[in-house]
Order: sequence, then C-alpha cells, then structure tokens
Amino acid sequence: MYSIKKHCFKEFKIAPGHRANYAILCNPEFKERQWGMKYSPANDYSREYKILSLFSHPQIPVRYEEGKDVMYRDGQSVLIQNYLIMTHFEGEDVVEYYKKKGLPDQREIENVIRYFLNATLPLHYMHSKGYIHCDIKPGHLILNPVTGTMALIDLECTIKTGEIICGMSKEYASPEQKEMIRLLRTGESEKSVLKKIRLNSASDLYSVGLILYRVMTGKLWQEAPIPPKEINSAIPDKLNKVLLGVLEENPNNRIQSAEALKSELEAV
Repeated sequence: MYSIKKHCFKEFKIAPGHRANYAILCNPEFKERQWGMKYSPANDYSREYKILSLFSHPQIPVRYEEGKDVMYRDGQSVLIQNYLIMTHFEGEDVVEYYKKKGLPDQREIENVIRYFLNATLPLHYMHSKGYIHCDIKPGHLILNPVTGTMALIDLECTIKTGEIICGMSKEYASPEQKEMIRLLRTGESEKSVLKKIRLNSASDLYSVGLILYRVMTGKLWQEAPIPPKEINSAIPDKLNKVLLGVLEENPNNRIQSAEALKSELEAV
C-alpha cells in the first residue's frame, strides 16, 4: 500500500511520456473510485488546482486537495511528491479504446458520433466561461463507453481566450498554437505575438478534430492529410465534411464553436 499524507492507493503507476503519474484513492472514508490523484516529484499542480475552481461541470474534474509531501510504501518513506486530488472518471483514452476495437464500421460510427457529441458539452461550457483547454489530446478525453460520456481532464495548460499559451502537446496542437510557440521562441515579445495570433475555441476544436480523425481512420492527419472517407469508406459524406471543416488550417475557416460542432454532428 502506498500513501501521500493520509491518502492511500494500491499501486505506484508510472506513465511513460507523461509528466504526471496517476492513482485511484482507496481511503475508507471515500466512496469507491471517487477520487483520483496525479503525482510527480517534479511537476507542480498549484496552477491546475486554481483553474479547476473556475469550473463546475459533470465532465470536468472537481478539485479536492493539492500539495507536496512524502510518499510512503508500507510505512517506509520513498520520495517527496507533488500531488493533486480530483474527481476520478472511469474510462480510457478514446484513441486507445478504438485501437483495440478496430476501425469503426457503419454501426459503430453511430457510437463515435454520440461520444463526440457528448465531448462538445464540457468544451462549450469551458469556452462560454472565456477559457480554452489548450492541451486536448487522446489522454485528456476519457471515454466511458458504458455511459457514453467523455470527460475533459488535465487542465494545467488552460488559459483565458486570447492569452499567451503556457503549454501544449505538439502532436495534437492547432497550427496557430504551434506558430505562437515558434514566434515566442524567436524572442518576439508577448505583446507583439498577441497582435498576430489570438487563440480561441477554434484551437481546441482543431485538436478534437485530430482525435476524431484518428479514431475514424487509425491515422494521424498531420502525417498524411487524406480525406477520412478515402481511408474508411464507412464514413458518411456528412461526417467526412464535418471532419474536414474542423481540420481547416486557417482558424477563420474552421468550425468556430463547440455548439456549431455539436449541430454539425447531430445532422450527420
């Protein structure tokens, strides 16, 4: 048994390639699988803890506690960890789910549409509050196929619309996010960069489009931007059009809002 402060968990799980490790708490005073804990010896979670207080939505984590303390294994100290405790969502990375399940056929496409319709709900809520997630990738959209819900997690890079980016996952970032990072790295001032680039909800939608494309085709759009229907013939023409609309390079030509994406998916 492991513990940090009074918080107990059964397994020490290290996630390669991720800045945070994750455990489900098993304290007797908690409901079973009620709370999850991100922990890392290097990554501080104080910013994400503050950000979580801004939102109240069933598909966005509720914060519980944040801090830094010694991790113990069976009563023996191991190392000091930063930690963040928040709602645990049952489910898994939506891309990994479909890697195991295989490319969606005509019947399964109905489920995929239902799942991504559900994912627009927390996005619309966040965007309506004037914030963008800025780091949407498969591991941050957690699918529960039993309930059909998708939870939006890991808000540490969330910013106000129009602010300077503070992090991203390059593989699933929008073109304008990458360009903002490129300009900042050249030494251009933040004020100058913001005159050229304004991140908004369309940036998050591009990332959602990349995930949906990968689910539907098993491919990465960035590696070979092929219309999805050419890879998976089961994709309806309307869905093909929606995907191409959300993957427009120019954010001004892209589907602009989670509400608009929801309407487009409903019409497929």
